[in-house]
Amino acid sequence: MNLKIMKKSRKFIPTRNNIVLGVDPGFDRVGVAVLEENKLLFSSCIKTNRKLSHGERLLEIGRSLRKIIKKWKPSELAIESLFFNQNAPNALRVAEARGVIIYEAKIAGLSIQEYSPQAVKIGVTGYGHAKKPQVEAMVRKLIKLSEKKRLDDELDAIAIGICHLATRR
Repeated sequence: MNLKIMKKSRKFIPTRNNIVLGVDPGFDRVGVAVLEENKLLFSSCIKTNRKLSHGERLLEIGRSLRKIIKKWKPSELAIESLFFNQNAPNALRVAEARGVIIYEAKIAGLSIQEYSPQAVKIGVTGYGHAKKPQVEAMVRKLIKLSEKKRLDDELDAIAIGICHLATRR
């Protein structure tokens, strides 16, 4: 592969220092949240089409994340570290999606910080074994959210962003 061509096709994206991109990695859905201090600027889920091939779905994640980075210009990526459960094939797909996410963040010049699920719970609720409803309740207390219905992945991305903002101070 000709690296000169690849370098010319990718542009460094100028960032704003206090903008954080929180990401809850997944393969079917990737939760994303853009935060500035205690304000949520944007949140959503990147949903991949199950009818597409494995590689096309990873490409879809990368393209969507690239658009979010280009629009919001974060300087940092806060991402949840991989949690291995009983489903090894799913864990591998999530690991591949994390690779795409981290790659896109590094190409854009973002610094990257990873947090375990337990660290996120501690950062948001103060308790490492908090349940999802407890985390969601604290997210809603810490960040003003609209009444829009949010998927768990989106709320998790917001929580990851909050955790990062709390720990970097």
